[in-house]
Amino acid sequence: MDKQLSIYISAAPEMDAECELLGQMLAQLTPAVRWVVRRTPRGAMHGNPDVDALRASPLYLILLGADIVAPMGVEWMAAQQAHATTFAYRASSAVPSPAASAFARNAGLAWTPYDSPQDLRRQFERALIEALVQGTPGYGLDLADIEGLAERLRVLQHETAARAGQPPAPEGEERRGAGGGGIILPRG
Repeated sequence: MDKQLSIYISAAPEMDAECELLGQMLAQLTPAVRWVVRRTPRGAMHGNPDVDALRASPLYLILLGADIVAPMGVEWMAAQQAHATTFAYRASSAVPSPAASAFARNAGLAWTPYDSPQDLRRQFERALIEALVQGTPGYGLDLADIEGLAERLRVLQHETAARAGQPPAPEGEERRGAGGGGIILPRG
C-alpha cells in the first residue's frame, strides 16, 4: 500500500453527523488510496490533541457549529504552523456561542457556510477534489487517481448545475462508524 493521504478534522461532538458523512465520502472517493483520518479528541481525552498526526496531515478540516471546544484552537494553530491545506466550514443553522463567534472572527479564515450534513459533504467533496488535483504530484496520486477525481468533479459540477434553483434531494444519513476517525483501506 504505497498511496496514503491523511486529514485531520477539528470538530465538536455536535458535528458527528457531518463527520460520519465525510468519512463515508472519503472511503468512496479514491478507492486505491489509504486514508488516515484523525479527529478532535472526545470526552475524557479532551485537552491533548494528536499534534504529531496533525502536523503530518497535509489536509486540515475545521467544522464550526454552535460552539468551539477544547482543543480545537490548539489544533487550528498547529495546522496553520504546519501549512496544511485548510478547509473551514460553518453550520449556517447553528446559533454561535460568544466563543465560537470570536474564534470565527479572529481566525482569519474564509468560512464556507453549509445548510445540512449532506450540503457539507457535497461542498467539501468538490473542494477536496480540486485541492487534490491541483496539489498533485505533492499528494502522491497517480494519473489513474487524478482521472478518477477529475471525472467525479465533472459529475459534481453537473449535479450542482441540475440542482440550481431547486432544494437538494434528501439523502440518507445511515451511520456506519466512519465519523470517528480511523484508517480507510484501499479496495482490492
